[in-house]
Amino acid sequence: MEGTVTRIRSVLCEVDAGGQAYVCKARRRLVASETGESKPVAVGDRVVLTPTGPGEAVIEEVLPRRTKLSRRSPGDVRTEHVIVTNVDQLLVVCSVRRPPLTLGIIDRYIIAGHSGGLDPIVCINKMDLAKDRAEYLDPARTYEEMGYSVLLTSARAGTGLESFKSALRGKSTVLAGHSGVGKSSLINAIQPGLKLKTGPVNAKGRHITAGVSLLRLDFGGYVVDTPGIREFTLWDMKKSEVAQFFPQIWELAPRCRLPACLHLEEPDCAVKRGVESRELPASQYERYVRIAETLVENPRVPRATDVEVPAEQIGRKKRALSRRKMKQVLRETGLEEVAEEAEEEPEPGPA
Repeated sequence: MEGTVTRIRSVLCEVDAGGQAYVCKARRRLVASETGESKPVAVGDRVVLTPTGPGEAVIEEVLPRRTKLSRRSPGDVRTEHVIVTNVDQLLVVCSVRRPPLTLGIIDRYIIAGHSGGLDPIVCINKMDLAKDRAEYLDPARTYEEMGYSVLLTSARAGTGLESFKSALRGKSTVLAGHSGVGKSSLINAIQPGLKLKTGPVNAKGRHITAGVSLLRLDFGGYVVDTPGIREFTLWDMKKSEVAQFFPQIWELAPRCRLPACLHLEEPDCAVKRGVESRELPASQYERYVRIAETLVENPRVPRATDVEVPAEQIGRKKRALSRRKMKQVLRETGLEEVAEEAEEEPEPGPA
C-alpha cells in the first residue's frame, strides 16, 4: 500500500496510509542509498509500505518527489538534508525581536523554496514587540517590492491571524525559520487543539519544536511545523544562479562586460556600478554577496534527490556507477560496512 510520512522519530517513521497510522522502519537498501542525502526518508514523502503487524510496517520504496525544502548538511558540503517534501508552499517566519529579524536567513529560505518548487511567503511575527512600526514595515516593503506576499502577525496579540489562516487554507505549507520566531505559537493560535509545545526564548532563540511533523488543519489544508534552524546553507546552488533571486541585480547584470560576471571581483561590473550610483541598494548587494560567498559547488557525491526524478532514471544512474566508484563514495560518506558488502557482491549480469 501507499502512504504519507507524517513524522520522523529517530530511525522510525510514522506513516498515514488510508487513515491508518503505522510505525515504520525503512529497508536497508534505502538507508544505504548513495544519493547523498543525510536521511533517505523525509516528512511528506509518499512511500510504498508493507504491513508487518498491528500498526507496524516496513517502507519498501520512496516515490518520486513533487517538491522539497532542503539545505546543505552542517559541516558536510557533500550531503543534502531534506527537511520536508511534497508540500505546496513555504512560509518563512521571522520575528521583529527575540530573536532579531535577519534578512539573510529569509533570502536563503526563499531561494531554497524556489529551487525545490515551492511558493515562498514571508511572515513577520511578534509585531507587538516593535518599538517602531518601521521595524516590520521596512523589511515587509523590501520583500513586497521583490514580488512576495508578506504577512504581519502577532500570535500573542492576535494580530493578522485571519490573513495567516487564509494563506494556509486549502494548501500544504511548511513553516520554517530561526528558533524562537513563533512558528508553533502561530499554528496554536489558529487551531488551539493541536497544543504544539511553545516556550519563552532568549535573544538568540532556542529550539522548542523537537521534530518535523505534518499536521492536518480543521479548516482545510496541512501544515508542517519544523524545528528552528540557526544555520541554513543552500544545497546544490551555483554562484551564477543566485542573482536571479534579486530582481534589481538581475536587471543590471546584462550590462556587465563579462557575460559570466558573478558581480564579486570581476572588472567593469554593472552591478557594482549600480551600488556606487545608488541605483542598487547597498544592503541588497551585501546580502547577495554573503550568499554567493558561502556556496560550495560540485559536491563529490552522486545524487538522485531532485524532485520529480523518474524511478527508472534513478535506477539507470545507480547501475551506471562502477563498483569501485560506489565503494569510494560509500567510504567517503562513512558507510564502510556497506562498502565491504558492495565489494563482496558479484557484478550483476546483463538484463
